[in-house]
Amino acid sequence: MSEILQLLRTTTRRLAKISNDAQTEAEIILSTLLGVTRQNLYTCNQAEIPLGQLEGIIKRRIAHEPLQYILGEAYFMNLVLEVAPGVLIPRPETELLVEWICRHAPHGARVCDLGTGSGAIALAVAYERPDVKVIALEISPDAVAIAERNRQSYGLNNVTITISDLFATATGRFDVIAANLPYIADDEYETLQLEVKNYEPRLALTSGADGLELIRRTIAEAPDYLNPGGFLILELGESQAPGVLPLLDKFKDRKIIKDYSGHNRHIHAQLQ
Repeated sequence: MSEILQLLRTTTRRLAKISNDAQTEAEIILSTLLGVTRQNLYTCNQAEIPLGQLEGIIKRRIAHEPLQYILGEAYFMNLVLEVAPGVLIPRPETELLVEWICRHAPHGARVCDLGTGSGAIALAVAYERPDVKVIALEISPDAVAIAERNRQSYGLNNVTITISDLFATATGRFDVIAANLPYIADDEYETLQLEVKNYEPRLALTSGADGLELIRRTIAEAPDYLNPGGFLILELGESQAPGVLPLLDKFKDRKIIKDYSGHNRHIHAQLQ
């Protein structure tokens, strides 16, 4: 067995204590350190393995630090995005929201991404749909800086990133408004996984006693920023759809999108 395969097996075994996907994480770590793709890892003959760096990464991961923060990047759709503790780590479920926008946004649409964080939604939509113009709004200056670096790394000139408290600095109207806003209730915060509670920014996680404070504001304000017939699509906690549906009284065709686990994850509606 090659040294790389031995290290892969050992790393997988150590990470299994805290990860449900230890082999994938081990592959990502080793391929990153060796500068090869995961597919080429098993045939890589490179002898120089930075064992000190590897040990440091493993220790940080065993302490429940998210691997994305350790490596400084996260995969989302067809992008590799810079992430840091100042932004939420983009989740695979949010890709469903992007896919919906890419299918339903009219040609040349003007799209707003509220609470853009690392820029995941805005940049993925702009990358997949170069015909649209995306305005990404974010309250955190640290997150705006990260999102802007991500935008520049892909040269996406059809995205503008601006500091804003929800729609505070928005101008004009949009064909689609998308938002993956904080939706965790304050008392639920203490029950989160250590990877989330100890490392991801609380500002990007919690939103009042029931988790719906920002979502209520968004639904109330969105009609003033949507074109007639425009769409609003929101990411929600899995139990929040019954509480959100009645708020959409100015919208029609309200529908729920389930995530990969079958939970109610997104809700979209069209302005009447």
